[in-house]
Amino acid sequence: MQEQREAHEAILDRLNRRLRTLSQCTNTLLQAESEQELLQSVCEILVAGGEVQLAWIGYCEDDAERTVRPVAQAGSGLDYLERVQTSWGEMEPGQGPPGVAARTGKACWVDDIRTDPRFSRWRVAALARGYASCIAVPLIAHSKQWGAVNLRATLNLYSAERNAFDESAIQHYSGLATSVVHAVTALRGDLAENLAHGVTALRARAERRQAAEALHQAREELAHVTRVTTLGELAASIAHEINQPLAAIIADANACLHWLEADRPDLDSVREALAAVVKDGERAGEVITRIRALLSRSSVAHGPCDLAEVIRDVLLLVGPELERHRTVLQISLATDLPPVMGDRVQLQQVLLNLLLNAAEAVRNVPPERRRLLVRSAVEQRDDRAWAVVAVEDAGVGFREEQAARLFEAFYTTKPGGLGMGLSISRSIMDGHRGRLWATANPGHGATFHFALPGMR
Repeated sequence: MQEQREAHEAILDRLNRRLRTLSQCTNTLLQAESEQELLQSVCEILVAGGEVQLAWIGYCEDDAERTVRPVAQAGSGLDYLERVQTSWGEMEPGQGPPGVAARTGKACWVDDIRTDPRFSRWRVAALARGYASCIAVPLIAHSKQWGAVNLRATLNLYSAERNAFDESAIQHYSGLATSVVHAVTALRGDLAENLAHGVTALRARAERRQAAEALHQAREELAHVTRVTTLGELAASIAHEINQPLAAIIADANACLHWLEADRPDLDSVREALAAVVKDGERAGEVITRIRALLSRSSVAHGPCDLAEVIRDVLLLVGPELERHRTVLQISLATDLPPVMGDRVQLQQVLLNLLLNAAEAVRNVPPERRRLLVRSAVEQRDDRAWAVVAVEDAGVGFREEQAARLFEAFYTTKPGGLGMGLSISRSIMDGHRGRLWATANPGHGATFHFALPGMR
């Protein structure tokens, strides 16, 4: 159990670091005033995040050697870039990760620089500077409206650990690369508008739409990482919830083997035990299905959604976490909630975030106040029915001067918090034409509400 707990803590720590890094990068993407400032800031943020030793961005040149020219770099061993030749051509200098990524448009990585034959040309210089693995991610973005946008550049990262770039890391850095492309494209569009405002009015409007799309995609990427991080916080409870049916399956299976060894097996007991095995297996499968649904990265498509089912799924997921901290959960759900138009996974994320915030708010209060109430109701607004969900706690609450800032990005009242959960939740509600707000309770704690318009 100690090893398992340490593994869960390591995963959570990595996810938190990535979320902090992505939050800082997103802030830079929105505020940078020049392309060079943006690229250099991204490299510095990635190195400061602690997962990589060296980060650099290279642009492909059309010279005879087809050079990949570093335009931004940060970290240790910067002289490495001066000592090695990197190309995106077909010859030997172009067979490293930057060259392959630039040519193919796909991420290319080396798990172990010591042994990978593709890296033999650069091995000595890399090992001398403590690099053990590396990855190159092409700066390419795809959208339905604009097709492929290719900066003909790569984001290159070097780690001191072998096998540092697993599937989740590749997805993380690929998502960041997409956001960088959209931000650079928007900056270049602004420059073109400044140079020829009157002539390029139509193009400027299109580029503003593209910038808005870049912001939307960056928010979606950040929302996905937040959802993954939230599940990381629940890792111990999830493991416990899965371990229970697995332990029962093992016990029942061993009992079956014991009975079958008898001269006259008790077949009724065997059937009963096997039925229990099937039931517990289905229970474990349901837990995994819920987790996979919340980790889903599919594009957001709104459709008819049963909000009562969303609530039930989230309560099943968060239940063990509340039990672990001896928090009482009370439920008061309306039976006539109207169906709403929305994305089930995003709505689950909002409710899960509110529940975890409420659970943390009551964690250190007296036991008699360690309770949460989830309630739903139907309200008539604007000549239609609205579904309203509230999460009420008797915890530490918030002060009057904090109320106006609760939903601001990067504002937090929690030690070690990032201040993104409520901001993203409000963005999700805005995207669903709904509302999210908070009220202070008369005695203790706070209540967070969200409302969604019912389908006509």
